[in-house]
Amino acid sequence: MKQPHKMACVVNPYSGNGRTARKWPELAALIEDQIGPFEFLRTQRAGDATSLVRQALRDGYDRIVSVGGDGTHHEVLNGFFDGLLPINPRAAMAILPMGTGSDLARTLHIPKGRKAVPHLVSDRVVAADLGRVSFTLPGGGQQFLYFINTCHIGFGGAVVYYVNNSSKQYGGLFTYLWGAIRTLFRYRCPFVELDIDGMQLDQVCRDIIIANGQYDGGGMHVAPHAQIDNGKFEVFVVGDTSPWYILARLYKIYLGRIMDYPDKIKYFEAARITARSGEPVLITLDGEQPGQLPAAIEIMPKALRIVTACPDHSIVKLEPPEPVDGKSLPHNGKTKTESAPPPPQQPQADAEERPRRLLHPFSRQ
Repeated sequence: MKQPHKMACVVNPYSGNGRTARKWPELAALIEDQIGPFEFLRTQRAGDATSLVRQALRDGYDRIVSVGGDGTHHEVLNGFFDGLLPINPRAAMAILPMGTGSDLARTLHIPKGRKAVPHLVSDRVVAADLGRVSFTLPGGGQQFLYFINTCHIGFGGAVVYYVNNSSKQYGGLFTYLWGAIRTLFRYRCPFVELDIDGMQLDQVCRDIIIANGQYDGGGMHVAPHAQIDNGKFEVFVVGDTSPWYILARLYKIYLGRIMDYPDKIKYFEAARITARSGEPVLITLDGEQPGQLPAAIEIMPKALRIVTACPDHSIVKLEPPEPVDGKSLPHNGKTKTESAPPPPQQPQADAEERPRRLLHPFSRQ
């Protein structure tokens, strides 16, 4: 397989309860053997992946591979942007799933581990929508981040807070399921003021799920009809239900039957949602817990190019990669495609501190 892209792999060795660090030397050798040379970028702390991706894109890398779990993928996709603008609109993201949850991998139909390697330089790329969320930091102040899969407001935020402070040694499904059950009987449902595309909805809520992708919570098929490239969210507002009511039906939600309970769960399609509450209410983005209400969530159509194996996604036409060392790189696209306009070009950004790069797997320089 020829390498048609200038590729960098951003690796979180702590993902999958440390399994990525153990498996990476084997995976790195496989990638180099099947695809060719690549840049290895190791994360060492939270937030590293975002800064590493930004620098790699400025250095001319046009295929960024996220090696880790959903939290790593979340940081990587945020690195494609500097504020409101993309750094390189022609660049694409690919994932090599190694985490405990791997919900984004399910939406994209990308297999885990070594089976994902052939997809890393695939030309099956979808122009995915993203959610852009402006939220409140725990200590006050505002921040915004992007998400690709799901945003939770309320109960989901409390579950993730517990899960991210627990061991995930028993895998994604069991960890999230146990976290949900444990939190279920301790969580007090808050009163939330919602604006959903201009429609006001004020009520006590157990959870509000804003889905761009289909899966969440380590395999819960929460939004079986969601598409990451249709320009809208699927929104589920779960009312003031008792813990026993939820517990008795949790398995059906995991199986994609959340719509079986219209008397308790309201469904909307929307492009913009705002939420506020007089109580502290946590939010989650792609399984990460960055802050709380008030928050504003809006769809960003076709904001990120990402490799997909899902047959339902519309494939974009990729431009031939930029010449490297005076020679044009090969372009091997064979899939019937549809064109998608690139996002606006990013003006030249001020130079920032260059992230540290490690050339050998998990060694020190």
